[in-house]
Amino acid sequence: MADPTPIKTVEVDDYDPKWADEFESYAGQLHTTLGDLVMSIEHVGSTSVVGLAAKPLVDIDVVISSRILLEKVIERLAALGYVHEGN
Repeated sequence: MADPTPIKTVEVDDYDPKWADEFESYAGQLHTTLGDLVMSIEHVGSTSVVGLAAKPLVDIDVVISSRILLEKVIERLAALGYVHEGN
């Protein structure tokens, strides 16, 4: 009997300096949209580590000062096409 579990592949690329540029572009857009709702916007994950091979996906943390702001942040991010999926 064949295994019904599909095989998942993960793409890992050599470090690409454009990941930092992509983050800066996204961060600028996020700062414009979120304004003073955010304390900082951080490039996190493996693409943020210079020289490290990584999945070519730029991870971003939006840091807010209070959970009270979360709903408003989610609404503004939705206007950019982002979908909130929880923590």
